[in-house]
Amino acid sequence: MSSLGNPAPLGLFAFGMTTAMLMFVDMGWVESEFEEMVTGYAVFLGGVAQLIVAIFELIKGSSFSFAVFGCYGTFWLGWALVVIENHRLTSEFGESGSYPSGKAAWFTQWGILTAAFFVITLRKNKALIVVFALLTTTFFLLAAAAGLENSEVKKVAGYFGFMTALGAFYTGVAELVNEEWGRHILPGLEPIISHERFSITKENILASRCSYDAKTNTLFLRFRGLQIKSIQDVDAIKEGVEQAILNAKAPGNKIHVVVDYEDTVIADTITSKYWTMAAELERSYYLSAKRFHVTSFGTHNRSGGAAPVTATMTNVTDTPRNLEHKLSC
Repeated sequence: MSSLGNPAPLGLFAFGMTTAMLMFVDMGWVESEFEEMVTGYAVFLGGVAQLIVAIFELIKGSSFSFAVFGCYGTFWLGWALVVIENHRLTSEFGESGSYPSGKAAWFTQWGILTAAFFVITLRKNKALIVVFALLTTTFFLLAAAAGLENSEVKKVAGYFGFMTALGAFYTGVAELVNEEWGRHILPGLEPIISHERFSITKENILASRCSYDAKTNTLFLRFRGLQIKSIQDVDAIKEGVEQAILNAKAPGNKIHVVVDYEDTVIADTITSKYWTMAAELERSYYLSAKRFHVTSFGTHNRSGGAAPVTATMTNVTDTPRNLEHKLSC
């Protein structure tokens, strides 16, 4: 099982804290010379840290978060380079602020990219929706401020940018807190897409949630969006999966299993019963098991047990690292 943690909080903190520092200047809260200090943090915290996060997100298989952290990491590195060059007496970049139309086009370009990211977040969660909505607004306001050379519009953009930074910081904290406690303590990260209640019976599980690939001897369990609320639901799932395994007629009734738990919800009162049932199935029938692991930024494959033996989560899309372990045989 992979022991790789969730890199997203670092990326969110890096983006949020660097953005907040620059917005202090744009809002007029601090001296304009403070931009020199922002430049240093833009290189290492906003730039390098986010690029490191992007690489780890790519390793974990999350294309969306790789694109987000990669883009904004390079944004901060590029911004810092321009500021550094503009402060050099021999720079060929020209004086700062000497190309308002170019800056307006540049901010507009980033606004369009961020708007595209925002559309994708509509399938994620409320926290990311708020962050990207605010960031999109910030970029377009900065574009207007640069094009019009209007300090008041820039100040408004600064306030929106500061709210963006707060949103990113909150999302990072929420990911850490929820992962540590194993449930949604801080709101906003619950999947935004709600699923209709699926009638859980042995027949329905067998017909629409199980599919067997004889070539690879793999049973695919599509539990995405299931709302498991009663002991009867647990028993029906066990009976349906067991029947699917028997129908496969694999040697010794031993098969590989891939299970999708994205957006799956289990009532707290039957959580222990469910994971005990899952452990029994694995001991009896599974040659190996894989499951999906999801962060606030998206879904990616992760090898490991089909489910932990015990868990206290309501939404089991995410399994905290402290609860993940190999099922006892």
